[in-house]
Amino acid sequence: MKTFHFNDDYALICFDDINVNDPFLILNSKSFEKVFRSYHRTLKDEQSVLLMPLIKLTATDLLEFYKLLFKYELSTVLRRMPKVTKEHVLPIYELTENFYDYWRKFERFGLLNAYKEDTSRTKVDDLLKVSNDFNHQIITIYRTISQKLLGEHFHVYRQLPAGISANMLYTYHTFDKRLKEYKLLNNIPVATKIVIHPPFIINSKSNVRRGTFTPLTYSYNPINHLKINKSSFIAFPLWVGPLLAYVYIHIDFLHHGIALSNLFEIADYQKIKDQKPNLIYIYGVEDTLYDSKFYHDNKNDIYLGFVCKSEENDYFGYLKKMLLTLHNLYMINHDSLPLHGAMVEITLRTNAKKRVVIVGDSGAGKSETLEALRQIASDDIKDIKVVFDDMGTLSINENKEIVASGTEIGAFVRLDDLEQGFAYEVMDRALFLNPSQVNARVVIPLSRYSFVIEKHPVDLFLYANNYENKDGIKVFDKYDDALAVFKKGMRRAKGTTAEVGMTQSYFANPFGPMQYRAKTDRLLNKFFKALSDNKVVLGELYTKLALHDEEVRGPANAALALLKLLQG
Repeated sequence: MKTFHFNDDYALICFDDINVNDPFLILNSKSFEKVFRSYHRTLKDEQSVLLMPLIKLTATDLLEFYKLLFKYELSTVLRRMPKVTKEHVLPIYELTENFYDYWRKFERFGLLNAYKEDTSRTKVDDLLKVSNDFNHQIITIYRTISQKLLGEHFHVYRQLPAGISANMLYTYHTFDKRLKEYKLLNNIPVATKIVIHPPFIINSKSNVRRGTFTPLTYSYNPINHLKINKSSFIAFPLWVGPLLAYVYIHIDFLHHGIALSNLFEIADYQKIKDQKPNLIYIYGVEDTLYDSKFYHDNKNDIYLGFVCKSEENDYFGYLKKMLLTLHNLYMINHDSLPLHGAMVEITLRTNAKKRVVIVGDSGAGKSETLEALRQIASDDIKDIKVVFDDMGTLSINENKEIVASGTEIGAFVRLDDLEQGFAYEVMDRALFLNPSQVNARVVIPLSRYSFVIEKHPVDLFLYANNYENKDGIKVFDKYDDALAVFKKGMRRAKGTTAEVGMTQSYFANPFGPMQYRAKTDRLLNKFFKALSDNKVVLGELYTKLALHDEEVRGPANAALALLKLLQG
């Protein structure tokens, strides 16, 4: 694997052959030179005022100056380099401060090979140590040079994340020989452990997801005809609900791979390395024929997803929603009903437990209502546990009871729709996406995987209505009346996708049910009848999230109505 990959957006460092304990080696490396020359070239292109006092000094001169200054005192360096005068010292200091900020604005990732020792604690300790040591050495280089230029020590020392934002332990994976169709994916690095240094901020090229995912109807497995550069991909093995997925991510989209670790449970590679995956997703293929397409490998019962590498696809929603679409297609094909919604287990002050499912498409107010309930009902509710925040599955157990389970351990939530200040409270664990733009998002871990995939009974089953100016909850007397509302899937778009105005999506779920509509129709009739037979409350919850000036008040009033129903 290439030691250092660097472009306009990110730096990817393979630490296998790097001595991170020697700052002088780092300073003298080709990698450091590459970053500095990129910085210097950027300043020249911008005709920056920082270079005006240093016009007679080349990038090579400045690099040589840094190397000498790190080793010797300033007076010695000035004697050795007569091209650099005392008049240059302050401008070089300002240049150095700006260069430090330039480096820290990049997304910075590390890789360390696990070899055959991933079962031991040693390599995990190495991963943590390399991350911390490299961060320390970058700060050491910066402080040593800056303080010598200033001629004094700093009074305030800020321990900023200056090394890498995330570090990954990796190994090379080969599929079982029985899966010979998938040899194209053999020997691609698989991330087995991840270290994240928060705050982790992603600024992607796009901030909305467009369109839906459609099937490939080939008579052959398209994986055999796909062309990918193995050195440009890193795989993440993870659990989407009970399903094992291998997600292959182009390194230009690697920031989204890191965000996955806050949303889905990373699989223990040693336990699953010989297991057949249920889902395979390649995010960043070159061939546009495969863009936003999926395929069912009937022979091996594996669902495959593809999204091509383009700036408009550089958005976490493409990664998350394709994975959930593949999960949902698999579930429909195995007679379970996927839900686009949220579910919580609520423990009231009386110790009674209520399990609530709220169904609705993106921006309907599901998560916002449940978060409002958490905020306003602290005296009436002991605990709220999230089963799923976006996608779950209904099934019928051996006792003919309706049960539900989730897919994700976290939530992918709009910052604007959270309680003011909430994002700052979870900053140490949250991953932020495009925080300065419309539809800014945060990825927050919420629940234990073991809890998420339990089979939870259902007490309330509600549809989130974000567009009507009504308050409270409408309870349906007949399940077929409820089914008509749920199946219609009406909502007003909130800017979370490219849609605008009033929209309609079959069963509020364009991620599987819409593609397998005939199969889903049969499941809906079966499951809504079972919900009614199990005395589950079927209703419509008015969140008003899409109405002007109701973004906070609407979910809060919906939460109060929900609390009243729970206590009633």
